[in-house]
Amino acid sequence: VGNIDILIDAGSRTDSISTIASFIDEHMTDDLLDYVIVTHAHQDHFAGFATGANTESLFDRYRVGTIIDFALTNQKDTSTMYQNYLRERDEEIASGAEHYTAAECIQENKAEFILSEYVTMRVLDSKYYYEKASSENDYSVCVLFSQGDSHYLFTGDLEKGGEEELVARNELP
Repeated sequence: VGNIDILIDAGSRTDSISTIASFIDEHMTDDLLDYVIVTHAHQDHFAGFATGANTESLFDRYRVGTIIDFALTNQKDTSTMYQNYLRERDEEIASGAEHYTAAECIQENKAEFILSEYVTMRVLDSKYYYEKASSENDYSVCVLFSQGDSHYLFTGDLEKGGEEELVARNELP
């Protein structure tokens, strides 16, 4: 959106980082990802942010303004990839990035982001930001981009039950 760069999720494997970075570099005018949204804790959504300590992640390659990620997960604390994500994310926060879970965006009335005079990004409310889900997919951060009468809905891997809850909890165009 103009000079505002938004990245939603980051590849299924850490070896996809160079492909993602090449695309970002083609379109970015500075080294700042204004918003990073990590929809849920499946590897195919956060691998590019979850490298080992000696491998450059997307968080290492770019400055990040705001990170919005999932509020809950069924991931075990013993998962190396998940631990790498948490370490990389927390290092980015320590370097100055703001961080909110999707639930915090809703609860703290920080769900709407004005990206330009004509474009907004809104984190939508979901039951599974607050309650346990049987599927990791239902923890997905859901975001609606609006530009005038055009709307773009991103739901991660939200499943049928999660979609029904999303519709019930939000006023959608």
